[in-house]
Parts: sequence; C-alpha cells; structure tokens
Amino acid sequence: MNKGICAHGRRAQTGFTLIELMIVVGIVAIISAIAMPFYTDYIETSRQATLINNIATMEAFQEDFRLRNGAYQAGVYNAGSDADLLVLGWAPQADDGTVYTIVLAGGSYRVTAASPDGTTLCRQLPEKTACP
Repeated sequence: MNKGICAHGRRAQTGFTLIELMIVVGIVAIISAIAMPFYTDYIETSRQATLINNIATMEAFQEDFRLRNGAYQAGVYNAGSDADLLVLGWAPQADDGTVYTIVLAGGSYRVTAASPDGTTLCRQLPEKTACP
C-alpha cells in the first residue's frame, strides 16, 4: 500500500481540524494575556529610567552652575521652544518631546519631567528624593 492512500484508493486527508486550530488560538490568547502586563511594566520602567538618567545628568550641570554663579538655575526645557535651561549647557540624551521644569525652593530645587506619553517623574534635588 502506498503512503498517503487509504484502503479505498483515495488519498488520506492531511491538515488540522477546526477544533485543533481553535485550541491553538486559545493557547496563544492565554499566553498573550499573561505576557502583556509584563511587557507594559517593562516599557514603563524603561521610560522612567530614561527620565531618571536625564535628571541625574541635569543635576551635575546644576551643581556646576551653582559653583560658578552661586545659585541654581530655574527654568523649563522644551525641545519645541526656546529652552531656559540652555544656560546650563544641559540637554537630554534624546529630544523626545519631554518637558523638564526646574522650580527653586530655598537651597534646593524640584525637577519635574513630563513625557508626551504621559509618564511623569518628579525629584527633589540635591536631596535626591521623590517629590512630596
């Protein structure tokens, strides 16, 4: 008997049944439902890490400015407009549309970074604490 031919002389059908395909689609949906929250957490953590890194770099420029001028610099950095913070010599790693705002408060300052995707981060410096 030839391979692939039934006892009645017809070719044996190969392929997947509808039930098998539905089971595979169900398994893929379950795996996707489990993986999606992990992926979104990973993306959010990555965005916050970028903002923290940019703020840490800004802090070094602020300390240098304070040593040269006796005070911290306040202002706003927005890549789409004239930036107040260019006097610091600082710019973020990538101009992704994030707006950085520095507000002076006595001997310290508060940096708020607001990215276009809605991620916002605030740090009180030089204490290096989260904003109250």
